[in-house]
Amino acid sequence: MTDTDNARGAPRRWRGQDPEDRRAARRAQLIDAGLELMGTEGAAGTTMRATCRQAGLTERYFYESFENRDALLIAVQDEVVLGARDVLVSSLANAPEGPAQLIRHVVSAFTAYVAEDRRRGRIMFVESHSVPELWHRGEQLIDEFTVPISASLEMLRGEGDPPDRITTELNSIGLFGSLAFVYQRWLTGSSRISSERIVEHISQVIEAHVNVDSSPKASPVSG
Repeated sequence: MTDTDNARGAPRRWRGQDPEDRRAARRAQLIDAGLELMGTEGAAGTTMRATCRQAGLTERYFYESFENRDALLIAVQDEVVLGARDVLVSSLANAPEGPAQLIRHVVSAFTAYVAEDRRRGRIMFVESHSVPELWHRGEQLIDEFTVPISASLEMLRGEGDPPDRITTELNSIGLFGSLAFVYQRWLTGSSRISSERIVEHISQVIEAHVNVDSSPKASPVSG
């Protein structure tokens, strides 16, 4: 960059980074700091000042990336939840064909995601219900999980008449809710249970839902 360029007001590069790259890096620092605080101390402890201290940045840079604390909390939640969604979608794309193997492949991938960093589990299953802003965003994100669950159930049913839309929706929501509580309890209070046991148990719960069908049955035609 020349002195003439600087005189014209062009943004300066710093250590080889453009201004937009530096802003993105600072935002990532703040999200990482928020994830650490939210995943250990909870949403209540994830204040703007605490996040800045954790990230080693000033308040000025916080407001460069986030309008307020709630915006940070939602960004952290999105980081974790959408990461889990990507794991599910990716595992479905390369899952083995056999039904039992498919279920265990997908469940194992998700279980590994939350087990390798238990902060993720706390954010997804505990802190997401702790403040209204996270609850509302969590409601919007439910489809990110129920859609893959629906796809899995349809793949497992095989031949035969498919259930109606309401049955598929109820099965997906029911599975999502029950499995979320199983993971929550495992991650927060029952870690003595092995990952292998959790994968097998959850896989059997999903298998049990494959043939749940409350679709109204057509009345027999009288002769």
